[in-house]
Amino acid sequence: MSTTTTTTTLPTPILILPNSIIRPIHASDAAALVATANNPRLARGLRAHFPSPYTLADAEAWIARCAVESPRRSFAVCDPATNAVCGGVSLRALGGDEARTFEIGYYLGEAYWGRGVMSEAVAAFARWAFAMVPEAELQRLEAGVYSFNPGSSRVLVKAGFVFEGSRRGAGFKHGEAFDILMYGLLRQDLE
Repeated sequence: MSTTTTTTTLPTPILILPNSIIRPIHASDAAALVATANNPRLARGLRAHFPSPYTLADAEAWIARCAVESPRRSFAVCDPATNAVCGGVSLRALGGDEARTFEIGYYLGEAYWGRGVMSEAVAAFARWAFAMVPEAELQRLEAGVYSFNPGSSRVLVKAGFVFEGSRRGAGFKHGEAFDILMYGLLRQDLE
């Protein structure tokens, strides 16, 4: 009698860092994505379109959307010891008068908070973005942080982003109004 072992070949990482691996998301990541993202404390600091509770159907839908991105702009942040998803990082191009600006978004599972994982990942991912996206398309990265999330502000400052101001009272979630703190990083800031 023979046994068959199925192995999954995960996508090639775009970045291998001491505290994380950044690689394309894969269909086999769905369960780990749910385990990481299905946390109301995590969702509280993210935009309203981030599902909470985060279900297997949400994970599968996200993986399917990422699979058709061209060029790819959304990636899994993974534990370097296991290659299991522990977070995510992505770029979203703005348009119109802000056509050379991309918003950077990120999240990290609570089990990894406070370890410097996301500070390292955002810094490296920002440099990767500026190296991979032509200057004619990308001059600036920006991120908005909810004022009640100081950890996210620290991530951006450690990654070289500059605090540019506060959009007072711009956020409203779960019956609570709050400021959105704006951070930016220009291509020349890295030169």
